[in-house]
Amino acid sequence: MRLTTILSVVLLAGLLAWPHLPATAAAPDSPWLTDYAQAVSQAKSQSKMLLIHFEKPDQNELRDYLRFEVFAADGVRANLADHVCLRLSTDAKITANDHELVVLEHEAFAGLKRGAGLAVLDLAHPKADYYGCVVSAVATRSKEDLPSWRLAAMLNLSPGTPAARAAQLASQEATERARQEAGPPLDWHEDYAEAIAQARQEGRMLLIVFCAKGDASRCECLCDDVLIDPKVRAALKPFVRVRVPLDATIGQGDEKKKLIDHVGFAEMLGRQGIAVVDLAHKDAKQYGTVVSCFPTLRQQPYSVDKMLVILNLPPGTLTQRTLIYAVRAHPERPASTDGTLNPDLLEEAESHSAYQARIRLQGHHRWEFRFHRINRKLSSGAMASEVCAESWPGEGLLQAAIECVRCWRLSSGHWSAVRARQGCYGYDMRRGSNGIWYATGIFGSR
Repeated sequence: MRLTTILSVVLLAGLLAWPHLPATAAAPDSPWLTDYAQAVSQAKSQSKMLLIHFEKPDQNELRDYLRFEVFAADGVRANLADHVCLRLSTDAKITANDHELVVLEHEAFAGLKRGAGLAVLDLAHPKADYYGCVVSAVATRSKEDLPSWRLAAMLNLSPGTPAARAAQLASQEATERARQEAGPPLDWHEDYAEAIAQARQEGRMLLIVFCAKGDASRCECLCDDVLIDPKVRAALKPFVRVRVPLDATIGQGDEKKKLIDHVGFAEMLGRQGIAVVDLAHKDAKQYGTVVSCFPTLRQQPYSVDKMLVILNLPPGTLTQRTLIYAVRAHPERPASTDGTLNPDLLEEAESHSAYQARIRLQGHHRWEFRFHRINRKLSSGAMASEVCAESWPGEGLLQAAIECVRCWRLSSGHWSAVRARQGCYGYDMRRGSNGIWYATGIFGSR
């Protein structure tokens, strides 16, 4: 779509000929100008965006709402300083080349349909194709058209074409609507000792989010829309939840040490991310241990989809759950973990992974013997199958698990087993003394 450039079409052609528009009353400290030529000149000289607010003279209630509530809101007021602000009447006229023209009749403002609204002109990026163009426009026919959060979002948009900025704004509006529909945020502990005591007393899983240093509110490991997603919120409710900064300490007196440095969180790699402690399954061997470590990899936060995978992992050890996560989080959504998690197959996968790690050699070692043994443990008619893989040396657990699944994807035989819906399954992995992780998946299918 062709961009209509205000500067070339109107402003440069007739700027000097335009009379100053009559000023309306404004408070002495108001950031708003009321003269078009002055506003354009100031925005150009200061390389700022120009925000134009067109007001309809007879809409006093809407005008006052916007002036004294929306534009005065904290999130808006701070951003106005980065703009040159102009207030005009919807019937404001200019004279260009001896012709009188209603400003709103210019095609650049077509999106406002000659009514009240806001328009943003880009006079801040002279080398861009959209310089001098209206890059954002929103009509204001009622209070619902421009809540303060929407204006704050519009003023914060990244530089770009009208289409690019409209897409940005639509995304932010969707996030804000989801936030409002979600209702009050879930409660989070900020004290690890209190959180783990509650989880132990109530027999619940403990979810820990390690945030930026010294700040338990900056959860950079999660996307902005994750914690307000209805499915994520529902999956979070069974957990006791705690947010702690990376430099949070535990212990008393001189015995204090960083929580992230505890051996149980070694696979967090000292990074921001998500961890889970199992205090829900008292009879399981993993009770009271860290069963999930999801550090941020390549500084990428966890999306809604990946968070749902994390929150819906079956009970198991740290290594078992991490490999199951890597399978479920694969973009092609392999179905082998959609079946029943079988304790016998978990034990067999653990045993064979440990054996590969001990001899430091990947393979289906002793499969003929193990095949018959496993089949005897399966329900009548089920047949055992197995996949194996190894990581690169020196990789952390999460990265190694993802690498092992990637290797399975490269093998048609292995991938046919991993992607198929199996009747039952078990996954596990172990690290050898050579720094390589060895992964095993064992399935029972008919």
